[in-house]
Amino acid sequence: MLPNPVVVDPLPVNTGITATTSPEQEEKRFADYILILPFPDLPPIYIYLSKPPVEFLEVELYSDFKRRSRQGIYEADHMPSAAAVRTALLRENPRLSKNLVDEMAQDVAAIVVPKEIHQKMSETYGGRNTPAQIELDSMNLRAAVDRNLDAIKPALKANGATESQIETARVKMHTLNRNVGLYK
Repeated sequence: MLPNPVVVDPLPVNTGITATTSPEQEEKRFADYILILPFPDLPPIYIYLSKPPVEFLEVELYSDFKRRSRQGIYEADHMPSAAAVRTALLRENPRLSKNLVDEMAQDVAAIVVPKEIHQKMSETYGGRNTPAQIELDSMNLRAAVDRNLDAIKPALKANGATESQIETARVKMHTLNRNVGLYK
C-alpha cells in the first residue's frame, strides 16, 4: 500500500525551484502525476496516488467510492437504490438519455457496510429489489433511504455501530442526496 499523499505547499523560498500543480490540489478525480525536475540527467518521476480504503459506515456519493479498496470485506450500498433513482428520474423527465440517467444514478449517497450485511440484509440487493420495491422507493426517495437504512440497522449494531453513528450516517446521506437534487 502506498502512503497517504503529501503536499508540500508552499515550496521553500530562495531555492530557485518553481512548481506548477496540475490538476489543482482540490480536484477530486485524479490518480497520478508526472514530476519533471529542473535538473539535467534526471528522468521524470511518475507518482501514483491511491485513495484510502473505505471504512465501516463511511458515507459519500457512490461515485466517490470508485477506485477505493473495499479491503475484501466491505461494499458501498446505494441509498436509495440506483434502480429507484433511475425510475424517479425518468418519471420526472422521460427525455433524459440512458447514459445521463445511469451517470446520475451513480451520484447518490452510499454507506459502506460489510459485504454480508449488504448481500443478506439489504432490502434492495439483487433479486430483492423487485419492480414493486423499485416503484415504491422511486415515489419517495427520501423515505426509501430511511427504509433501506432501517432494514440493515440491527445488523450494523450487531457489527459494532452505535445508534449515534447510524443516525449521523443517515443525516449525511440525506444531505448528499439533497445536494445533488434527488429530493428536498
